[in-house]
Amino acid sequence: MNTAHSFFQSILGACLLTSVSFLASCGNGDTKEVVTEAPVKEMPYDVVPVTGAQPTRSLSLPGELDSYYQTDIYPRVSSYIKRLHADIGDPVRAGQLLAELEAPELTSALSEASSQLKASQASYSSSRAAYHRLLVTSRTAGAVSPLNLEQAHAKALSDSLLVAAGRAHYEAASQMAGYLRITAPFAGVVTERNLAPGAFVGPGGQTALPIFKIRQLNRLRLRLAVPEAYVGSIHLHDSVGFMVRTFPGETFTGIINRLANSVRPETRSEQIEIDVPNPKNRLRPGMFATVSLPVTAAKSSLFVPRSSVVSTAERTYVIRIVNGRADLVDVQKGDESGGQIQVFGSLKAGDVVLKAGNEEITNEEPLQVELASR
Repeated sequence: MNTAHSFFQSILGACLLTSVSFLASCGNGDTKEVVTEAPVKEMPYDVVPVTGAQPTRSLSLPGELDSYYQTDIYPRVSSYIKRLHADIGDPVRAGQLLAELEAPELTSALSEASSQLKASQASYSSSRAAYHRLLVTSRTAGAVSPLNLEQAHAKALSDSLLVAAGRAHYEAASQMAGYLRITAPFAGVVTERNLAPGAFVGPGGQTALPIFKIRQLNRLRLRLAVPEAYVGSIHLHDSVGFMVRTFPGETFTGIINRLANSVRPETRSEQIEIDVPNPKNRLRPGMFATVSLPVTAAKSSLFVPRSSVVSTAERTYVIRIVNGRADLVDVQKGDESGGQIQVFGSLKAGDVVLKAGNEEITNEEPLQVELASR
């Protein structure tokens, strides 16, 4: 028992001696090799300048295509349709004969007017010749009395007036008879033909239907209403693009040629017209179009990267850097384009703001910054 206890004490003493020796060795010159961590250098914040530009964007508006010219063809006189020379879908040229009408009373009136004109011309020719003979004879003293000469002159003058009246009557009758031939007022396409030969037609509401409807298709008008807020951005002769559902993915172009120069009170918009060439007649009157209208602000606006704007429940701001310190500037957001956002506030072009806003940065906090590469 005493032997075991002595053995245990000798082992414990050896262990303690070994530990003391190890600690002593650690306390010598080896302490010079202990590595301590250096403080981490703060990374600088990226900054960008505030830029000024005129914001241009595209305003999408609905519009409707219409013929450049269109008209309903009604008869000018009471008559019957004799022949039709055009039908629906036919292209026509200006002055082309579309229909012939018949009205016997107009033909008779023209013949009567022609006969009266010829009779008055013959009478005037005779009286004028008689007057000239008397005038030559009157050169011989006492051959012709002055009264007879005056009577002959008055007769010739009266007959000349009858000729003028007869000619006017004939021209009026000829014009009325000319209404029996209906011609196209302009080049276009017949889009409606409502009556057939034998139908009675006439002015004054005797028939409610036009004989033809003609529309010009090779040139169209695109009408649309521009909201009052964008009226100042619309300029004559600007090019405008638009699309129609009939040809998805295809863009057509036109030129702004007419402005109403008046805002309609009921819609608070201005009517504009865009001329659209349509040489192949692919577009049709009545089609709805989606117009991409470029609008530009009248004055320059300020833009910053979208990431620069910090939005919280209390405010919206950007972090401007002034003399190495943060300056939180309240702004209002506008339009976005290409990663840039329009801002309104106490900023000016050339101010430097953080490229990436941070809610943890406080006002007047010193910051290390560097200009970000674009």
